[in-house]
Amino acid sequence: MGRHWLVKVSSKEQALFWWVHRRWARHWLDRVMAALTHLGSLWSCLGIGTAMWALPTGRPLALATFLSVVTSHLPVQLLKHLVHRPRPYFVLKGYRALVTPLMDYSFPSGHTTAAFAMAGIFSSLGWPVSAVAWLLATLVGVSRMYLGHHYPLDVLTGAVIGTLASFATRAFVLA
Repeated sequence: MGRHWLVKVSSKEQALFWWVHRRWARHWLDRVMAALTHLGSLWSCLGIGTAMWALPTGRPLALATFLSVVTSHLPVQLLKHLVHRPRPYFVLKGYRALVTPLMDYSFPSGHTTAAFAMAGIFSSLGWPVSAVAWLLATLVGVSRMYLGHHYPLDVLTGAVIGTLASFATRAFVLA
């Protein structure tokens, strides 16, 4: 385990994790969250980017989405290897096993990063698309806690990294 200060989980962060992970627990919500979380997966990002590439005017948006997701994951992978924060299910007792445990580190959330990296690009499309994109990105982050993969700080940091990457990408690709 790393010696970085971010490895430590505060009591407030644990309380928020448990509130989402256990207090919200509903059988029907288990399935919804398991589906939502995949919107931040590599395969979803590739699928969405490919679908946009196929549209006549979608190529700049597809390129921006791809670059945003890729550039956002450079700091994510660096932080995971520097911080070494274990995932909640390896540390906390009382975890509800909803999914197969991942073996890599928890900080920051890659799924949340990808979802926010895409949302920031889609926000260039105007009000309705922007609102849906940010809502879905937020739900991906919540799903990561609900399923027990991440602590709140992992999700918040992923959201910030993804958002910053998307705005930087928009400035260069969609300007």
